[in-house]
Amino acid sequence: MYPVAVKRTDAAPTPEKPAGFHYVDQGNYLSLPVDGPVSLYSDSATSCIITIVCAQVGGQTQVCLGHLDSPGCIRAFFDVVKGWGAEEIQVFAQGANPPDNETAQQNAAELEAQVKALNPASAQLFLMEGDPRKDNLGDFGVVAMPEGAVVTNLQRILALTDRDPTCGGQTVYCIMRRQETPPIELRDAGQPFTHAELVQLSEIALAFQKDESDPSSRFTAIVTLDNEQVRESWSTTPEYEAPWFSDQLKLGAVFALSMAPVVALSAQTLAAQGGFSRLAAALKASGSEQP
Repeated sequence: MYPVAVKRTDAAPTPEKPAGFHYVDQGNYLSLPVDGPVSLYSDSATSCIITIVCAQVGGQTQVCLGHLDSPGCIRAFFDVVKGWGAEEIQVFAQGANPPDNETAQQNAAELEAQVKALNPASAQLFLMEGDPRKDNLGDFGVVAMPEGAVVTNLQRILALTDRDPTCGGQTVYCIMRRQETPPIELRDAGQPFTHAELVQLSEIALAFQKDESDPSSRFTAIVTLDNEQVRESWSTTPEYEAPWFSDQLKLGAVFALSMAPVVALSAQTLAAQGGFSRLAAALKASGSEQP
């Protein structure tokens, strides 16, 4: 069995980024072969569950991390894992907090059911343990080498652009993916966004408002709100959100506003090309092939 050590800690955050570092945002997964140093990390999970899989696929070690935020998202992630046809799988997960939150409870139940059905060689699940702002319960990652890996909840200090190198497009995806028909449950973070996808996401973001009768509930109105108002309006667990939550959403709103001229200019050119729905087809394909 591929050696994996679990080291949980309440240590202070570190600015260190290990070799081969990749951040994986909410509603995304990333799977990479361990033919050298690989580090996958995600943070600011509340009711979400950050899930790590180490697998042997055709004699090659793979590591995968998904930041999963709903039962549908969790099922989509495990459909991808099942599609690998792996000889051996180990699962590690942390999240679904606070324990009295309904979404956290639903996510924990779905993850446990999916892991049971997968029947991995080993599983360590740290779910519904308490306040996600304490003891690094909102952070989880893996540092892997060919000779073995360490799974840890050590918190890493990141800039907004570390979490969203598209300077807002990824954030818009996280918020708007459920406005797609059918909703996009999960995205392969190894695939860059196309121009058409970013245009369509921005078009959705520019038009979307939570309450059709209240113009102040527009997504782009986030830029006019203070941080507390953003948390209260756009989070399911506002009292537990990470300090950068509001700034991240403001980045997404600014991105959508800045894309407005591009949306208008691209509308007719891209109309026949489909757009963001490519991700659904890509996900279906990735679930039926080895990573």
